[in-house]
Formats: sequence, C-alpha cells, structure tokens
Amino acid sequence: MATAALQNTAPSNALDTSSPVPLYHQLRQALEVSWRPRFGPDDELPTEHEIIGQYGVSRITVRRALDDMIADGVIYRPRSRGRLRWAPVRVQQQINRLRGFFSDDALASGHRPSTRVLEFAQGTWPQAVRYLRLAEAVPCYRISRLHESEGKPLSHQVSWIPCSVCPAISLADLSGSLFQMLEKRCGVNITAAEQRLMAREGTAEELALLQLPPRSHVFEIDRVSYGPDGTPVEYFVSILDVTRYEFLSSMNAAEGGPKLPVRSAFSSGGS
Repeated sequence: MATAALQNTAPSNALDTSSPVPLYHQLRQALEVSWRPRFGPDDELPTEHEIIGQYGVSRITVRRALDDMIADGVIYRPRSRGRLRWAPVRVQQQINRLRGFFSDDALASGHRPSTRVLEFAQGTWPQAVRYLRLAEAVPCYRISRLHESEGKPLSHQVSWIPCSVCPAISLADLSGSLFQMLEKRCGVNITAAEQRLMAREGTAEELALLQLPPRSHVFEIDRVSYGPDGTPVEYFVSILDVTRYEFLSSMNAAEGGPKLPVRSAFSSGGS
C-alpha cells in the first residue's frame, strides 16, 4: 500500500528553517509535490504521525499545513475521525454560460462527463406552467437526467419543454445537449436565459441520487431559456453536489446584448 511505502522512505530535508517562507507553507508545498504522483483519489493519505516522522516538524506545523489544505479544498476528511483523502476535482462552472452549461465546463476541468436519462414523461406540472407561461392544460415534456463523471454523480437536472416547441422530441437523443437538440431537431434558437443560484440542504431524494450523506448541502440552479421573441422554451432545475463545483463569472461594462423580460421569472413569489 502507499502508506507502507511512505514508512520506508528516509526523512526528508526539503524544509528550510532559515527561509522567510513559513514552515507550515513549505510543508504544505512539499506534501502536495510528494503526494500527487503517489496517491490516487481513493487512497488514504498519510497520518499526522507519519508526516512528523518524515519531515521532522512539530504536530502544530503539520496541523496548520493540513488545515490550510482542507480550507482550500485540496484535501478532505470523509468522516469526522477518518483518514484524509484528495478532494474531488471541482468543475469550474461559468455561471453566465448559455451554451454547453454542464458538459463544456466539466470537460475543461478535466472530467469525463456523461449523462443518463432517468425519466421522460409528458403532462402538466405547476412549476412548468408558471415559468414557461403556459395555460394550465397545455402539456410539456419532463426530462430527468443525471450528469456523471467516471460513474460518480455531479448533478441531477430536470428540464421542462413545451410539447409545442418540439413535438418530435421523443425521437431525439436526450443524453446529449438539450440546447443543441432544440436547435438542430426543432429549429429553436435560444438567444437568452435568466437563472437563479442558491445553496440549501438537499432533500432525501436529491441526496440519494447524488450519493451524498444525510443533511448534506447542494447548489440549486433554476434557469428559464428564451427564444428570439422572448417566449420561454425551456425551464430546468439542476441540483449540484457542492463539493464538486465552484462558480466563475466574467463581466464588463459594455452595453447591449440580448434583452431579458422586464420582470424576472424569479422575482419574489417564485418557487
């Protein structure tokens, strides 16, 4: 095992006590360089005692280095008294991306994303009626999908699309990009969207789908996408594992761009 190999390694003299760089920071850098090629995401990392033995530093220095790595999301402890492991590589999600919202950013972050269709149904749902501005009896499609990377869940997404927008949707491959499917198969050009992001405690069903322990928190993203005339063509709710995502946004002072409805779909009173 990797830990056994560590115990046979001679103590390292990589730390410089005369350097102005704090010892705990030197230790952190040394640990990351040493551990990266030797321990995988499912391996247990060395204990405090083993680190002390290898580097000849105090327990306080070791704890500060490890606490620093935990705070930065580099390593984590799966259980309160469990052994440390590498933290999963987070998807750097561009929050203002219109196209390729999930797959492109997952690929750019080093993941190998895939999508499983869990359910495809047709009917009427109150939240779809509201956000898609449909009459109560107007049907829509509901598509439930699980986004994964190497077999591990990243997010669960439920999309609602009016049946009138894409009558032949049942013949399409729903494991790919719905954005591209609407564009190519149905001739629907999505030109703008608005969305809401929040963090909350996950429901039992959500945590089971994402394989998270009880009382875990999740990110919820709600989005309404619009056609060129401002008509809503898709509404989705996506639940994301907070440990697997971080959000990035870019902005500038330039004017112009697509116009959104004057009154947001997510203004007070929304679900």
